[in-house]
Amino acid sequence: MRPSVELRSALLTIGNAAVGVGLGMSVLGAAFVISQFAAGQGSVTLATPAPSASSLVLVTTTTPPPSTPIPSIAPTSPPPPTDPPATATPTPSPTPPSETVAIAPYTSGGRRYAALRAPVGHVYVAPIAGTVRVQTYQLIDGEVRVGSFVPSLPFFPYITIESIDRRVIFRPGALNADTELLIKDRERAEPGTPLFKTVGEGASSWRTFYDRGMTANVVASVAALPSGVEVDPVAFFASR
Repeated sequence: MRPSVELRSALLTIGNAAVGVGLGMSVLGAAFVISQFAAGQGSVTLATPAPSASSLVLVTTTTPPPSTPIPSIAPTSPPPPTDPPATATPTPSPTPPSETVAIAPYTSGGRRYAALRAPVGHVYVAPIAGTVRVQTYQLIDGEVRVGSFVPSLPFFPYITIESIDRRVIFRPGALNADTELLIKDRERAEPGTPLFKTVGEGASSWRTFYDRGMTANVVASVAALPSGVEVDPVAFFASR
């Protein structure tokens, strides 16, 4: 007996429904399994494999020894300065006349002289050994006189020193005003013996007697003896 059309239609509907239910259950089951698996993966702890002996690297560190504290040193003040040992003051040696006296050539009447200039206080000394002769001159009525004595007029000394082979004559300024005698007539002098001292700014007697343009303190001449021939006075005094 064949089922009716209505019955077949009802069975087909029921079968389709059963298939749909089965598919839905399958999908739900698969979803459950997947969700459980995902949850399990999140809680799984992966174990790290222990390194093998061949892969171990030994790292050694050196612990520095404890540092020893450096004791602090309090700054000390420097010792007070001490005075240097006293040194003896050297005694100044006498200055050679050529270094303190200005020497210039001077010519008058065809004869050669040395014009000497030195500061006030300079002492002229004997350049040679010999006997000293001191003479004084005055200008009286335009005439040069030796041995006169007029107190109102200035006296001008001539200091001559003679050795065996030389005669040296010094003609300084006015006596007492510009020149102080340090030796007497007829006395013996040795090289370096003080003869006279310049005490004023006045010029040689040559200015009063012969040449108003003379400004040097002393006019000197040198002659050879016994001939009396003049010797270059500039070279003579420069070498002393």
